[in-house]
Amino acid sequence: APDLQLQRLAGAGFSAPVDVLERVRRLREGGLQQRLDQPGRQRLDALVPAMLGVASRQAEATRALDGMVLVLEAIGRRSAYFALLNENPAALEHLVSVCASSEFLARLVATHPLLLDELLDPRVFQEAPSRSELAADLTARLSRVPADEAEVRLDALRNFQQAAIFRVAVVDLSGVLPLMKVSDRLTDIAELVLEAALALAWQELVTRHGEPRCVVDGESRPARFAVVAYGKLGGLELGYGSDLDLVFLHDSAGDQQQTDGAQSLDNAVFFSRLTRRIISILTMHTTSGKLYEVDIRLRPSGQSGLLVSSLTAFDLYQRQDAWTWEHQALLRSRAVAGDSGVKAAFEQLRVRTLTSYVRLEQLATEVTEMRQRMRNELSRGTAELLDVKQDPGGITDIEFLVQYLVLREANRYPDLVRWSDNIRQLEALAAHAILAPADAEQLADAYRTYRQRLHHLNLAGAPGLLPRAETAALAATVIRHWQAVFY
Repeated sequence: APDLQLQRLAGAGFSAPVDVLERVRRLREGGLQQRLDQPGRQRLDALVPAMLGVASRQAEATRALDGMVLVLEAIGRRSAYFALLNENPAALEHLVSVCASSEFLARLVATHPLLLDELLDPRVFQEAPSRSELAADLTARLSRVPADEAEVRLDALRNFQQAAIFRVAVVDLSGVLPLMKVSDRLTDIAELVLEAALALAWQELVTRHGEPRCVVDGESRPARFAVVAYGKLGGLELGYGSDLDLVFLHDSAGDQQQTDGAQSLDNAVFFSRLTRRIISILTMHTTSGKLYEVDIRLRPSGQSGLLVSSLTAFDLYQRQDAWTWEHQALLRSRAVAGDSGVKAAFEQLRVRTLTSYVRLEQLATEVTEMRQRMRNELSRGTAELLDVKQDPGGITDIEFLVQYLVLREANRYPDLVRWSDNIRQLEALAAHAILAPADAEQLADAYRTYRQRLHHLNLAGAPGLLPRAETAALAATVIRHWQAVFY
């Protein structure tokens, strides 16, 4: 009887038993039921009470159930997955706890049911894969696909990325992995995917047009290419679902800049097509979603600029035309894929720009004006809620403060620009006594605390807002440091 069922659900720990009963009814009588054959229905009928039992033991019982309904409806006709969960109580336990912890992960499994296979490996819950393990997994997946089957190779690349992110997230949610290590692993995954996307795109174009070459000082040499990451990937702070901020560079120069194939192309055209193909691989919509969102607005001249620049043109732009905010962005950049020579040349160019090209006389004014503009345009805070990123005393204040001090002092202490991440830049500022060590540590602690909270909000699918009462002391500390530097 419905009343008895409601009593049982309430007794089992569900705070809204009427809603739970409705969800279960929809699951048993809705479109999913119509799509299943008789064995599939029997498997689902066996699974539902077991699922409810496990969900009732979760701190977030209703969220666990919502996530499970999402996953089960997505699995649809593939009722072998119902059997898998019925036969593996540990896998069911893990899946329900994943759904309880994270709406993001529940959606990931719903979109990619293949990830359920990962739950059968007990190691998934004990340790995150190392970079070398991730690289070996990607190599193995790609080696099983013939080189000329581009679409199948792209599917292999997507399956690798989803499984790798899932494995990191599961260990993250179990509390085994600190946030900095989570970002390191997500960064590894993105860099491996970028290398693979570049290799696939390069192979396609070279097969058609030959290798790009150029003649410099009478010597013919290959023209080479690299991908530079800015933002979260550049600053080693990648989160789940972060965009990739990318800039593309080549070292073609001199004379006869063209490919050496029968269908020869000018190198500028070759590298432009290569860049478009890489972006297309990363962002192409398929049944299993896309790899990443890509943002290319940080390239020289922004939206109106070329998709890909030569190192020479990039250097000239940084010296003559770049805005202060572009130098701030460059501070958080790293070359992450492509030719080692171009990557090294980019790093030299980056150091040269940050130590020699910054307009110091306008620096404080331009940094504070840009910060104010961002607050006005981007903050979603209210009287009760702090926008963790954009409000005064939040994450972006710490970043801008660090960037200002590094840019102001880099001509005297070039090693300040060695690292692209905020925490090590703070350590470097303390090492040179530009910030008192205690102040640098306070800012680093605030930064880590904010990032940790933001990370958990992202995983739960919640916006980046926290109660002001809860964050008042932290925000006040950051504001105090901001005012000490700028006023």
